Amino acid sequence: MDKLLQDAIKEFYRRHIPPPPPEVERREFGYSLTFGTKIEKRHVSFDSKGLRRFLQEKAPFYISYSVGYFKFPSERPMENKIQLGSDLVFEFDADEVGLFSDKDLWRCEKCGKIFSKPGTHCGVPLKPILFPDPVRDERLREMVASLVEEFLIGELGVDKKYISINFSGDRGYHIHIRDPSLRDLPKEARVELAEYVTGQSINPKYFFSIDARGRLVGPRPYMGGWPGRLARAVIKILEEEREEFLRQAGLDKRRIKVLMARAKNLVESIKKGLWPASSLVPMEVWASVVRLSAPLSGFTIDTATTVDIHRLIRLPGSIHGTTGLQACPVKSIEAFDPYKECAVLSKRPVTLNIERAPEFCLGDECVGPFEGTTTSLPLYVAYFLIGRGVAQWSLTSNG
Repeated sequence: MDKLLQDAIKEFYRRHIPPPPPEVERREFGYSLTFGTKIEKRHVSFDSKGLRRFLQEKAPFYISYSVGYFKFPSERPMENKIQLGSDLVFEFDADEVGLFSDKDLWRCEKCGKIFSKPGTHCGVPLKPILFPDPVRDERLREMVASLVEEFLIGELGVDKKYISINFSGDRGYHIHIRDPSLRDLPKEARVELAEYVTGQSINPKYFFSIDARGRLVGPRPYMGGWPGRLARAVIKILEEEREEFLRQAGLDKRRIKVLMARAKNLVESIKKGLWPASSLVPMEVWASVVRLSAPLSGFTIDTATTVDIHRLIRLPGSIHGTTGLQACPVKSIEAFDPYKECAVLSKRPVTLNIERAPEFCLGDECVGPFEGTTTSLPLYVAYFLIGRGVAQWSLTSNG
């Protein structure tokens, strides 16, 4: 039955070939012709025509290319390739940043049973099965836009022309930075950059001092960089009464109650750079609150992707073999709708058996909910459900 899925991909590549990445001849490629296996062969190189021919003839389920540039990209072992630099890539996946939805299902990898909520079963944590959710994707796109505008352009000074954003075809987004001045950035510097972006390297105690009047002076929300970012996060904690951060910082219920009662005045004070310091809230507690609040303002990203100069990353414009969605280049992150724009496979009807799925929208179709159902759906929707592991082809399928 996998041949039906691969034929759908082949049909797409007959009509649409993704543009090759810059300096394609210096890139290493990896691919898989097997459904469910992302990389089964690598150390392959193509020129533009060769890449086009390979996609049309083989229709791989997955194809990725190296963020690195090499003199001899098809050589092995790695040191024989002779590296000439590397792009900088940031990767955001919805599940890794903790963005889950009521639409998601959860599977036990031991027994295969599907649940509607997270938890444990058979002694192991349930694994999420993500479904399209416009609210979640909007939040994810906000995080991507913030990283690009606030960090990359605003703080690091990267020219926008060197930045491209791509939907991964599945759970999130890839941000590619091809600034020539960053191409030779060593691994150590990439580690520091990843730690800065995620807030891991920030010591909030250095943001505070005692003025001549004995007052605790700290970050104000309009300040640049992490000081302002963290001040805004603490204000958000107070305004939204996010008491869990205060508990984790070591405050007891009584102090939290007093703090919440004074929240409005505290917010106005912090806006002026004056942070309360007393027996009620010692300076050390505020420092702890600031660190704990970092995830509100920082970014949980796959730092391994940013650090790894040999990483293979999905080819923009290609088909993601698990979902059947295109890894679409994004022109405007604010207006982008991945689950509408990237549903590009055939719409012809096929029949499949669906174990369980929520109501969701994909392409031009809104379908579901399903449970123990045999039904006819457009092939691209059927592909997505099969890839999610919640459906199988029906023996009566006309696919």
